[in-house]
Amino acid sequence: MNTSKQAMLSVASSPNLCWKPILTIAWPMILVAIVVSVAQNGQIWILGQEQVQGERALYKLSMLQPFYFLFIALLECLTITNQIFSARSVHAWSSRKVVNSTLLFALVGSVFLLGLALLSVGFEAQLQPLLGGEAEGLFRDTLPIYLLSLIPLLLLELCNAGLRGQGKTATSMLMISSYILLNLSVCYIAFVHYDLGFKAIVYSNVISTLLVLPVAFIFLCRQVLKGVDHEAMLFLPRLKALSMDAGVPIFLSMLVAFVSSAVMFPMLSDLDADYAPGFLIVVKLRSLFIIPAVALASAVAIYVNQNMQSEPKLVLAQLLKQGLAYLTLLYLLLSTGVYLVQQPLVNVLANTPNVEQAGYFLMALLLPTFFLTSLLAASQTILEQLGHGRQVLLITLVCESVMLATLVASMQWQRSVNTLVTVIIAFNVIYLLWFLREYQRMLKRLGGQDAV
Repeated sequence: MNTSKQAMLSVASSPNLCWKPILTIAWPMILVAIVVSVAQNGQIWILGQEQVQGERALYKLSMLQPFYFLFIALLECLTITNQIFSARSVHAWSSRKVVNSTLLFALVGSVFLLGLALLSVGFEAQLQPLLGGEAEGLFRDTLPIYLLSLIPLLLLELCNAGLRGQGKTATSMLMISSYILLNLSVCYIAFVHYDLGFKAIVYSNVISTLLVLPVAFIFLCRQVLKGVDHEAMLFLPRLKALSMDAGVPIFLSMLVAFVSSAVMFPMLSDLDADYAPGFLIVVKLRSLFIIPAVALASAVAIYVNQNMQSEPKLVLAQLLKQGLAYLTLLYLLLSTGVYLVQQPLVNVLANTPNVEQAGYFLMALLLPTFFLTSLLAASQTILEQLGHGRQVLLITLVCESVMLATLVASMQWQRSVNTLVTVIIAFNVIYLLWFLREYQRMLKRLGGQDAV
């Protein structure tokens, strides 16, 4: 009885005490993610400094977004797996193998992007009429070099993921902030002063990352290369298990989202050429908006992974429940703020009056998705990082497939932006409800482990 009472007291008090270390992990991640998103939006702002060439470069960037989403899918797959492996190594096993996992994932990611660039050149004739819009040579000239320019960023983020898993989020913040500052500086100089057009994006991606990457790798080595690894033979089995439970499902889930974006951007461009960059602006603003949700969710997942063996499961389940409730309240307030300043937000990124008007129109229609997507992304992040990636993959596959079929059918019935947006919002609601159901099931299973 005495033990039972102590457990109940622990459950009642411990979740609140856990928030201090979680916020310590989260705030640098939030700041870093905001800086990254501002940098991406900063590139759009820089392209808007010159109307004719900038408009063309912005159009190319918008048409490349599906492939950027594919890169993000690869990035999330590898970095989250590396982050989980690093976090588990804090208590469960030696941290020395974090360097090995970082290098192995770097090789896998580089080969993938190189192969994708070669496929883009080889299948240009098939891809250009399907996805290219009005941009000639998009898949022969622009996309391959753009994909290759992202390889150094992948390597940098793998190092940062290893640092975040160890709880060194402030060091990770320093690395990525340095990268962003250099990236925007190089991009501005190359575009405004050297008139390099879209190539300014490529140069800024490569130069800025290569300057920061060696420092990040040194920090990672100093953090993890200590102690003795007595279970070296278990490295690959552990990494494989984490990849199958988290990394691969994350990649496949985002791959489905890549297919959706590959359909939506050309569909919008066919309705009006200004809708594609207008939609890009809304997507970028929404990405910035959901950053605190994803960062807080990731921090909670890191804490739970670090303490899975040392904390009572009921305490962790209560912590996860509290986290989602707090995020819901926070994003109700933030969504109200976005509603009040939606047009000034679009003005910052729009480079022509036509794109500005398209951005106003799409922003007003898609405002509900700012709240829905934030909660969806937070719950998805926690589910994926706590071993429920396969369930996330199943939900994503079903929802995206049905949404695409509905989009194609509804656009044949009535071709309009309103039709497309209605379908997007409806499936955001379905997505969120399904994820919340899976989240509740996870809490019940986690809380029930102590009872058993």
